[in-house]
Amino acid sequence: MRSATFKWIILISTITIGLLVAAQLFWLNKIYNYEQKEFNNSVIKSIQGVYEDLELMDSTTTHLQKLIEQPTTNSFLFRISNMPFKDSLPDNVLNNLEAFNVFADCKLGLYDNRSHRYLLQSYLPTAASKNPEINAVGLPVYQKEYPYILLYFPYRNQYILGEMTWWITSSSILLLLLIALGVSVFYLYRQKFLNEIQNDFIRNVTHEFQTPLTTLTVGLDAISKSTMIVQPEKLAKYTRLMQGQTNYLKQHIDNLMKVMQADANGLLIQKETVAPNELIKEAIKQLYIAIEEKNARIDFMPEETNTTILADKSSLYVAILNIISNAIKYSVNPFIIIETKVTNDKYYISVKDNGIGIDDQYKKNLFKKFYRIPSGDVHDTKGLGLGLYFVKKVIDEHKGSIHIKSIKGIGTEFIIELPVH
Repeated sequence: MRSATFKWIILISTITIGLLVAAQLFWLNKIYNYEQKEFNNSVIKSIQGVYEDLELMDSTTTHLQKLIEQPTTNSFLFRISNMPFKDSLPDNVLNNLEAFNVFADCKLGLYDNRSHRYLLQSYLPTAASKNPEINAVGLPVYQKEYPYILLYFPYRNQYILGEMTWWITSSSILLLLLIALGVSVFYLYRQKFLNEIQNDFIRNVTHEFQTPLTTLTVGLDAISKSTMIVQPEKLAKYTRLMQGQTNYLKQHIDNLMKVMQADANGLLIQKETVAPNELIKEAIKQLYIAIEEKNARIDFMPEETNTTILADKSSLYVAILNIISNAIKYSVNPFIIIETKVTNDKYYISVKDNGIGIDDQYKKNLFKKFYRIPSGDVHDTKGLGLGLYFVKKVIDEHKGSIHIKSIKGIGTEFIIELPVH
């Protein structure tokens, strides 16, 4: 199973997990709202019991709904016409609340409309209450033209959440399981992705090294024959061929070793005075076999003052070599323009080719380790996917930047920008 398929599996799994979590939250909210309504209904039934026990109203024809108000979520106010005994009221209210399974702490207030104050304020804790009493806090006064009793439940939300303990616990466990499943899927994908990269890398190394080694073996067999001495043209041809393949192998091995070193210990740079023009000339000279093989044309237009910058000569040279090598490699009839210039204390190196070009969708991944633009067969694209990764690392260490301009089928331009000082 390739990474693309696995990505779809992860996407579908993520959406499924997200939907399950959303469904859980939806049902928890519904249960919470249901518990709120049940609490209200139970309190109203308790108030009805208080009416019946204490004969608080002269008339029995008034509907209960018209006598009870809910000024706030946690408060219930019910109208009375007969003042109850202050000693019996708290016990009666508490007994009725418990009779209808309302085991939430309550503060009771008996309001007298003639004196516009509470004649009684009492805190009614439940038997198993662990909440601190709030006797120090007075009840709000609602100005009415009639006496009333106020029931205030300060810990209503905690009580309702306590009633939902089983639902919350089971939902939390399921949520943790879903998170664990998501993390496991992510790490499984990550491991599979790394395994694919490793396998592709091994295949690429095998393929990239096998071809030049085969060429070197054929060349050595050819020049080892005694008849080759009298055929100097063929000898020179095989020698150039082997030199080119040797340089090709050396470039890959250098990239591999430098990337391994940079990943293990960071890229160690030792800055010195360097003339980029000279590094470019050396790189072109080293690539003469590849240039000759592909009949490449390289136009180098250096800035006139041969400006020097502070840079690590070795790593910057390899970076320039990689970019010019790619320009040759990915062009059928290479025509490469290399230009340097200095503008506003910035040193610019431009390498422009007439190669196959790069689609916009691949540009953002070009500098990732082991990344190579897909082209069907993984071996159609030469290289180990380390060259541009190392180039980016070098440029970043020098506090510079690298930009790509490319048109599919027309060509590509790499622009390196480095600080002069």
